Amino acid sequence: MANMIGDWKLVPELTTGHDEYAKALGMTDTEREATRNLVYTLHLSRDGEVWHMKVDLEDGSVFMDVKFTMGVPFHFLSFDKVTKMTSIITLQNDHFVEKLTSDKEGVIMQLDVDTYRDGDFVVTAQTKDGKTETQWLRKL
Repeated sequence: MANMIGDWKLVPELTTGHDEYAKALGMTDTEREATRNLVYTLHLSRDGEVWHMKVDLEDGSVFMDVKFTMGVPFHFLSFDKVTKMTSIITLQNDHFVEKLTSDKEGVIMQLDVDTYRDGDFVVTAQTKDGKTETQWLRKL
């Protein structure tokens, strides 16, 4: 997956399925609006078996800064800094396949995330209850 290493910025106008996906997550109208045009940069690097993933938001804040090994659970907080997230990422057919569990005040949700390279882009498809948001990130 060396072709995904680097810095990638979301192209928000290419995002599809946001509202349906956000509703499946149980977001309020205000939360859906706040996240609809959220722009971020994904930084992905690797040192041997250890991956480093950092996500910077457009406002300069850091959403996530984690190191992980394929197949080993890791933890972080969601955008709201309240929801506890547990992720397990595996590599399948040149895709990062992520099983994500969120825990917000005892309400548990399971999400699937598929991230892969498509031409000049990294594509991330997040799915909850059959509703998928697809985001396209362009290499910086």
